[in-house]
Amino acid sequence: MKVAVLGGSGFVGTRLLEKWLLSGSHDPRVIVRSPGSLARMARFKLPSWEQADVFDAASLARAIEGCDTMVHAIVGDGKQIVTAAQAAVEACRSAGVRRLVYLSSASVHGQNPMPGTNDASPLRDDQPAEYNNAKVRAERVLGEASGVEVCILRPGIVYGPRCQWFTGLPRALRSGQAFLVEGGHGVCNHIYVDNLIQAIELGLVHPRATEGAFYVADDTALTWREFYRPMAQALGFDVSDFQVAAAVAPRPPSLRDRVMRVNTGRTSKLFLPLFSRQLKDAVKAGLDRYSAAPPANGFVMPRPGTPVADWELSQLHTCATRMPMGRAVEVLGYSPSLSAEQGLERSARWLAGMWGSGGQS
Repeated sequence: MKVAVLGGSGFVGTRLLEKWLLSGSHDPRVIVRSPGSLARMARFKLPSWEQADVFDAASLARAIEGCDTMVHAIVGDGKQIVTAAQAAVEACRSAGVRRLVYLSSASVHGQNPMPGTNDASPLRDDQPAEYNNAKVRAERVLGEASGVEVCILRPGIVYGPRCQWFTGLPRALRSGQAFLVEGGHGVCNHIYVDNLIQAIELGLVHPRATEGAFYVADDTALTWREFYRPMAQALGFDVSDFQVAAAVAPRPPSLRDRVMRVNTGRTSKLFLPLFSRQLKDAVKAGLDRYSAAPPANGFVMPRPGTPVADWELSQLHTCATRMPMGRAVEVLGYSPSLSAEQGLERSARWLAGMWGSGGQS
């Protein structure tokens, strides 16, 4: 199968190409915005690559001509996420690429989804995080697509060697700046990168992969404290060496949230609840904190004393809901080939090899 790969220089894309080129299981064509993006893959002999503007349908269509399917794994800001999804659909339709596997995110339901949230839960694009809203809008574009089959996958925290969740950890631990919000007892909805690639491969060929979006994850969901424990131990530390960070108050609700509809028989009324001065001050403080620059990789303390995480990390570390992946299992036959324990062990071994034990680089 000739597969166009967008985002081949990113974390997921790099590992996908690494696996495919070593195994010969698929024939990838890497689509890049600039030749410099191929640097990570320079140790392999790429069968083919093309340069294209992934935000321009015509440019992208020329680059993917002759491909059977596409894997879309690029990152960007809110506007780019939606524009890239639109361009991908138009390019696939124009070039005759029959199926598009799109990597969305479990964050379409927020970093701390409500209990009971599943693949069929309604999506909102008025969330505090613009990334979430952009992914929701991109999914709507894809859901309305015609002339091309679309498989949407929603991974949560994608981890593995070289991932952003671990690269900053050694320095943070050595400097005493690593922290977990409220001790890291919230649920981490994680997926090892090779398990995500397994889901991508199902998405490319399974006849029912176009039946809505699929949340995919590891076989078990750990707490953030459990998630980081193997990494800390590989570096000669313990999870108890993480500071306990204070969570940031949520951003103020949107106008849509504040407007409450009350049904009274046949009529309904709209009203805005009154806020106390104390609540208004708290909301303002939360907004000011959210607007500040977030800590790099979630590890650097923004000020001396007790560390305070940014809003998104606060939501992640205090998540109370384990997302169900029953549909991926039942419809696609998805069964993670690696356990969370195995994925973390591989990641810890890589981290120890890069930085050595005892926190020494």
